[in-house]
Amino acid sequence: MRFSVFDKIGFRTSGLRHLPLRRVLDAISASGFQTVEFCLEHPEASSSTIDYAREAGLEISAVSYHGKRDDPATRLKFGKAAIKLAGDCAVPVVVLGSPLNGRKEFLVESAELYEICMELGIKPAWETEPGTVLKGLDEFFEIIAPLGPGAGINLDAGHLHLQNSCTVSEIRTLTGRVFHVHVEGMKSPMHKHLIPGDGDLNWSYLLTGLLNAEYTGSLTIDLFDIPSDWEEYLRKAYIALKSILNYM
Repeated sequence: MRFSVFDKIGFRTSGLRHLPLRRVLDAISASGFQTVEFCLEHPEASSSTIDYAREAGLEISAVSYHGKRDDPATRLKFGKAAIKLAGDCAVPVVVLGSPLNGRKEFLVESAELYEICMELGIKPAWETEPGTVLKGLDEFFEIIAPLGPGAGINLDAGHLHLQNSCTVSEIRTLTGRVFHVHVEGMKSPMHKHLIPGDGDLNWSYLLTGLLNAEYTGSLTIDLFDIPSDWEEYLRKAYIALKSILNYM
C-alpha cells in the first residue's frame, strides 16, 4: 500500500511534437493518463492548448523546455517563455534541461531563470542527463542546488539508472528537491527510453527512494521514437506503469 500515493500517471508531449497537439491530448486522456507535461518543443504549446487539456480532464504537471542543442541566447529566450507560460496558466513547476556543453554560459542562464521563478512563485526543476552539462547528481549539487532552497530537480529515473544512481540512498539525498519525475524503461548502458518495465531499472529502489525523498507527485512517462501506432503505444505505456504500481 505504501506506493499507492503514486496515483497520478502523466505523459510528456515532446515525443509526439510532430502531431497536432489537441489530437495528442485527446489520446493521452483516452489512454487513462491523469496528468500531462507541456513541452515547448511542441510548436502548439500555448495557454489555449493548456486550457484544452484541462477541459479534457488532464492536470498540467509542468511546463518544460530542454533545448540541449540550442545556443545560449535561444536557451534563455525559451527558458523564460516556459516560465511565463507556467505563470500565466498557474502551472506550479517548470522543467528545464541543460546544454550539451557551455558550462559557463549555463551558470549564468540557470541563475537568471532561478530568480525569475522565485519572483513568480514557480518551482524550477532541472533535469540531469548523461552527455549534458548536468550529466548527473554530482553536477546538480555543484551547479543547481547552490542557487537556493527553491532550486529542484526533475528526476529522470532512466538517466539516473545509466549512472548507477537510481538507488534508495542516492535519491534520498534529493529530499525536498524533487519537484517532478520522468519514468521510462531503461536497459543500461544504452540510453534508449523504453516502455516502463522493459530493461533492467529497479522499480522498487526508485519508488522507495522517491518516498524517502518526500515526493508523492505524478510519474510522467517520457518516451521517444514512438511508432506509427502511437495511440496504442500510449495505452500500452500507461497499462505497463499502472501494472508496476499495482504489483508493487
